[in-house]
Amino acid sequence: MRKKLYMLIKQALLSLKENDTPIIKEVNYWNEQLMYISQEQPFELPAVFVEFGVIGWTHLLSGVREADCEIRLHIITDSRVGSWQQAIDALDFADKISQQITGLNDENISAFQLLQSETDHNFDELQDNIETYSTHITDTVAFKEPTKTKTVKLCIEVKE
Repeated sequence: MRKKLYMLIKQALLSLKENDTPIIKEVNYWNEQLMYISQEQPFELPAVFVEFGVIGWTHLLSGVREADCEIRLHIITDSRVGSWQQAIDALDFADKISQQITGLNDENISAFQLLQSETDHNFDELQDNIETYSTHITDTVAFKEPTKTKTVKLCIEVKE
């Protein structure tokens, strides 16, 4: 289910275009890319990294499970270029992403809702603004058809 969520988000983000050019250069899985930036594989900017929160499953019948799921989008922009205005413009970029992701849904995935926005107030070269979304998911990967029962007719004859 997480892969399905990730692919849905990635496709939606990569479809954001300006003059037929994608505005997001990279969408990937969050792995603390900014912690050791000089040791990380390089990535193009702007980039969005997808982070999954803890998923607390509720089990239904026949192997079906459901959960409310929080997903954090790390929106990484370059704040080195020009002036402080680019850092402010990154907030517009976050709004474009919100317009794309809010309401996004698919089979077994309810509409995404924006829960929280964290503005990066301690950036140097790269700014990491985080948008947290919630969706309700139903996972049928472990679904098993219920076992069919047979009806047996039993006749009892009593002899005296």
